[in-house]
Order: sequence, then C-alpha cells, then structure tokens
Amino acid sequence: MSTTIERQARLSLHAFDYANVTLADGHWKRQRDYVVELYLSLDDEDILKSALRGTDVHTQAHGLPGWGGTCGQMLASFAKLHAVTGDFRLRVKAIDLFERWAELVDENPELLRLGTYDYEKMLGGLLDMDEFMGCGRVKDYISRLTDQAVDTFDRGIPRDGLQDAGMKGQIEWYTLPENLYRAYERYGDEKYRNYADEWRYDYLWDKLRAHDSKIGARHAYSHVNALSSLARAYEVDGDERDLDVLRIAYDELLANHTYATGGYGPGENLFVDRDGYMGFMLMSPWDLAGEDPTFVNFAGERVARSDAWGSCEVSCCSWAVFKFCNYMLRFTGEAKYGVWAERVLLNCVGGQPDIKPNGELLYYSNYFADGGIKSTVDRRLQREGQNFQWQCCSGTFPQDVAEYANMLYYSDGSALYVSQYLPSSVECSIDGRRVRVENFSDWPRDNVARFRVAPDIPGVFALRFRVPDWADGHNVVRINGRVVDVQATPNTWLNLEREWCSGDVVELDFPRRLRFVPVDRRNRNLVALMYGPVVLVSSEMTMLVGDRDHPESWIIPVEGESMVFRTLPGHTGALDFVCRTFEPYYLYPEDRWYFMYHRIYRDDAEEKDVTRGANMG
Repeated sequence: MSTTIERQARLSLHAFDYANVTLADGHWKRQRDYVVELYLSLDDEDILKSALRGTDVHTQAHGLPGWGGTCGQMLASFAKLHAVTGDFRLRVKAIDLFERWAELVDENPELLRLGTYDYEKMLGGLLDMDEFMGCGRVKDYISRLTDQAVDTFDRGIPRDGLQDAGMKGQIEWYTLPENLYRAYERYGDEKYRNYADEWRYDYLWDKLRAHDSKIGARHAYSHVNALSSLARAYEVDGDERDLDVLRIAYDELLANHTYATGGYGPGENLFVDRDGYMGFMLMSPWDLAGEDPTFVNFAGERVARSDAWGSCEVSCCSWAVFKFCNYMLRFTGEAKYGVWAERVLLNCVGGQPDIKPNGELLYYSNYFADGGIKSTVDRRLQREGQNFQWQCCSGTFPQDVAEYANMLYYSDGSALYVSQYLPSSVECSIDGRRVRVENFSDWPRDNVARFRVAPDIPGVFALRFRVPDWADGHNVVRINGRVVDVQATPNTWLNLEREWCSGDVVELDFPRRLRFVPVDRRNRNLVALMYGPVVLVSSEMTMLVGDRDHPESWIIPVEGESMVFRTLPGHTGALDFVCRTFEPYYLYPEDRWYFMYHRIYRDDAEEKDVTRGANMG
C-alpha cells in the first residue's frame, strides 16, 4: 500500500481538476452552454425516478421517458459542470437532488440495493460531489452503498467479460474498481481497496500484456472504460506491470481498433475475431462478395451486421477515451497520449447535435460506406416499449462537455503544458509566479494557434505545447512575430523556455495537409479523408480515383470556405465532369446524409476502366 505522497510522486503531470480553465466562445462552449441550460430545466423528481426502478418505492413523478438509469451520472455532471463553470445553479441542483435521494434512502434502505451498473454510476456521482463540490455528507451514503454491494454482488461469475447469461446481469463489473479505488484514496478505508482488488479484470490484462489479440468480441465502450480501473489500480499500488498494460492497450487500440474520427466499437463491439472487422462492419452485404455477413458479438452470439447498431456509441465512447488519455498523460507526461483525445474531441463528441428536450440524442455516429446521418432518432425499442431517450449516453454527454476545459492544460509545477487547442484561458502558478495564458485562436478553423502570455511579473519559465501527430510538415513557431529556431517534432512537447513578459504572443503554425486514412489493414482501399486533425465528409456517395498519397494534387480548397475542398473533374468514376465536395464532419448539419468512408482506386487506365464499369452497374 502506498501513501498519498508516494502516489503524487508517481504523477509526471497534474491536471487542473475542473478549476482555473475558462472556455472561450466557440463551437465547444456553445455545446456545453446548451447542455447546462437543458439539464438545469429537468425536474429533480423526474431524474430521481430512475433510481427507484425495480423497487416498491413510488413518487408522484412520471420520470424521464426512455430506459436510462442516469441519476448517478446526473450528480456527477452537475458537480463537474459547477466546478468548471462556477455556475452556482448547478451546485444547488446537485445538492437538492442528492438530499432528496438521501431522504428516500433513509426512509427506504432497499434503494441502496443496486446492480453493478447503477452502483458504479452512483458511486462515481457521489464521489464527484465530494471531490469537486466539497459535499462531505455523501461519505456515509458511499459507505452504505458499498456495504450493500459487497453483500449483493455475485463474485462467482466468469471473469472473461463476455456479456452472456453467465454474467447474471452484472454488466460492466470490470468498471467497478475505478471508483472504489477513488473512494479508498479519498477516505483511506481498506474496504474500498479490497473490494476493488476483487474485481480485477486479469483475463483482459493478461491478454494485453502478452500481446495476444485473440481476446474475442467484447462490449466496446465499457472495455475502454475498464482501462480507467487499471489506471486507478496503478495510481494506488504503483505496479509498473499495470502501467505496461495500459501502454500496450493504448497503442493496440489506436492502431487497430479505431476509425479516423478516433471513434470505435462498431455495433458496440471491440476485438471482433475477424480479420478486417473495422471495415467489414461498415459494408453492406452486397459489398462482401460472398463473405460470411455474420460475426460473433460481445454476447457470444452469431449475428448479422445491422445499420441499427451504429459505428460508435459516441457520447459514452468519448467519455472513456477522455478519462484514459487523462490518466496516461498524468502518469507518463508523454505527448502521444493526447492524440486519441484530440481525434475524439474534434470528430466524435464535437460532432454531436444538441440533445432534444425529450432526451433524444445521437446515440451512434455512423460511418457506413453507404452513408450515415446525424439523427437523434434511434430505430430500436426496449423490451417494455421504451424509446432511446434519457439513456446512458445522456449521462455521459454532460460529463464529456464538462471535460472539454479539463483536458486542455497540465502542469508539473515548473512548466505549463498545452495538450489540446480549443479557444480558452488558464490561470496557474509556475515556479511561484502567477501566470495567465490565453489561446485566442479559432481552433480548429484556424491553421495557426495563438497564445497570449501574461505573468504577474516577468520571469523565466517554460511553456510546452503538444505537437500533433499529423503535424509532420514544416512547423513554424513565432514569438512576438519573430520566428524561433526550436524543434517541433510530432508527438513531442515543443519546449519554449525563456523570459516571459505580459503581452507576449506565441504563434504555432502547424501546416495541415490532406491525407487518406484506410479503415484497417485488410480494407486499405476503403478510406476517410482528413485535413490535419479534422475528418471530412461528402454530401454525396462517391468513388474516388486518384493518387492516394498526394490528394492535394486533385482535391483543392474551395475559395472563401474554411476546411472545404472539392475534387477536380475526372476523379469520381465514370463521369469525368462530376466533382465532389468535402467539409468537416463536426460541423455537418443534422438530418442530412453524409459519406465518410469511400472506395479509392489508382488513377491508371486499367483500374479506372474496372471502376468505371462497376460504377455504371
């Protein structure tokens, strides 16, 4: 067992824990502002109704429509949104909601008897209220909830993570340790640590440690979320073998199990035992040329791929990535762990349309080769007739938007680190002096990121900026308009250590280029088009014919438009006069078809004849 001091010493970087960072006006702040106002408008009794499911406790409230049980996630959202915005209404909302729940629990102790899923969410929400709002009264309820869980949960279930009957309804049990370790770190009670240890997911950790990719299909979001449980185990115990597994997992997932957006989990599946499964899950049956159109899913069932199960469970998947990357940045201090977070921030959750007042939201992002659409209408129905309203994603999306400001900056006490580039400002202490740094660029619309530095007194200190993985061209750094001779290598920290004065301006010019990203190694001619960190989509289905290594030679910027491009004639199949236009997915409107993944072929006579024939039918 390690002490708090030892645990802190293991951290290379420190996050700002939802404090001292302000989002500036722009796309991501507008998303967050909308969520705050919508969620404040919800009736407390309606929110609480989901915590009464399966009990004999009744209130006069109708509850929120849909099938979700999001009370714990709502507490977490209100607590973190209050911390990051300072909006006192959110604090009042969280406390009122908790006090009413506590009143019902005191009258009806059976409400403490939760399943694994709801327990983990409630535990996290209560811990967030204590950690980010100073609401110490939750401590007793955390203890009572956990005592009930210890008495209730069946420890004898198989521990291979397969979501079948053998799990006995204890879904996502492998996510339990994260918040149990948090409770141990906060309160020092060994019962939390001991119970967390009991739910270690050694089946998966051993597979990853051995670089064994034959894991079998597993539930996608919750398995990436489970990595946060191992991260907390490392934070508590300091076992370097656990950190090794986390490193392996990050590299494996980013290389082989994510789309260009950073999204993952087609049909909510990860590690599907099928070569090229990422591409397979985007194709319609008529594209498979006689291949088996079925696969074994995360429940161990052989099923057919279905468009009703999309390409990425976007809100939940984004939340799992944000947490995982935050742990890895803090543990290692390595810039590469900002890559996945950037992709998801810009192209996944950043592309979410607003949640509707009735609780409908974009459950899945769709990347299908035959097109997708941003729609908050889900075509599935629960067994008891509930629609997809106010479900799990409505509990993670507000936590996503709370995280926007929390993922931008880090510190090690002697330097400020900039990991993401959303317009924002931060106030911090560096080597004992107060410093304010403002990002006043319109990222990612602007190609140049601009920062204004304002220390309370002039002095020497370091600012370190993450050089994105895609910034592999001639990167230019300017301070007060003058070019600085400094190394700016992708996936490293650009180090600017000098005497800083109030009003100094840093400009980071990371030239972007167009590039095609194949969906996987087996389906290399199924590609998405990116411009720097931004995924582009077309409003029309298309076949692409051209030099895949040099798309800039035949896909050109549209004059007067930001990040909008158009093919030259003769690069879309049989019709030489047809052009296709590409624009950022994250800005693409709701309820309009788009096409993200396209077939691409070489621009030579033989292959062009084949593709034109195919295109003509």
